[in-house]
Amino acid sequence: MDTLSELLDGHPARGDLDVRCQWSGRWSVPHVAEAPGTVRFHVVMRGVAYLRVAGETPRELAAGDIVVLPSGDAHILAGDPGDWDAPRPNASLRTHPLLKWQAGDEAEHALDMFCGRIDFGGGAATLLASLPSVLHVPGEASLPLASLAPLIELMRREVNDAAPGARSVVGQLSSALFVLALRHWWSRSDELHGVLGLLREPRLRPACTAMLLRLHEPLTVETLAGACHMSRSSFLRLFERATQATPANMLVQLRMDTAAVRLRRDSDGIAKVAEMVGFLSESAFIRAFERHKGVSPAVYRKQRDKVH
Repeated sequence: MDTLSELLDGHPARGDLDVRCQWSGRWSVPHVAEAPGTVRFHVVMRGVAYLRVAGETPRELAAGDIVVLPSGDAHILAGDPGDWDAPRPNASLRTHPLLKWQAGDEAEHALDMFCGRIDFGGGAATLLASLPSVLHVPGEASLPLASLAPLIELMRREVNDAAPGARSVVGQLSSALFVLALRHWWSRSDELHGVLGLLREPRLRPACTAMLLRLHEPLTVETLAGACHMSRSSFLRLFERATQATPANMLVQLRMDTAAVRLRRDSDGIAKVAEMVGFLSESAFIRAFERHKGVSPAVYRKQRDKVH
């Protein structure tokens, strides 16, 4: 079973490419932090840029690189490691139906870069919390060019042509870039935790499957341990080592994320949503949702209605 796909399918998101940057010379651009549940990404198509995020070592981004900020942290992009305080680029805004196209006056631009967002809303807190603050996918060494370069080229072509349906295509390609970056890191990292640590531990796969697909059932530690053919104590030790969380905490986080997705996407009543994620009591569900999401299910749904 492809548990990574099951996890991602349960966290639908809306990708959006919002800025294209083409400029040269000395420059820096600060980016403010995004709202919770919003991922920021940048794709360098030509040239070099440098990224600085608080608490992280600055990174060089070369042509073909993808960088993803799962928590949408504030960051600075610059043209050189010494340009963090340089002025914003002297660029004009080109008229374009899909995005803000910022271009300098030069005939040939040193940098060509796409910037975008992926909006998960409140439905992917567990997934995003298990990712590092920066996912950097170097274009020349990590992903086969057969999968990455054509995707970026298709994105560029869709933006250039701006044909009917281009916004939808570019949005889907943005989401695909996020999955590629996540998979690249997940398959190589030795410091996994949270739900992605759970997915990588083969001995816990039956428990993982149950927690992703059977949230409506009254899953207990004994049930999950039995599915993995382990004693309760052995299961708890392995689970907490793989995820740095308890099964109970992980389960309620996944249930709240799934409830957030249902509230955002469907029109089912709150009692029905509570039942779908394993709560027999609507009041208990409302209390749990408020504790994890900061607002009641009804308020969360109204916020969704305002967005849509």
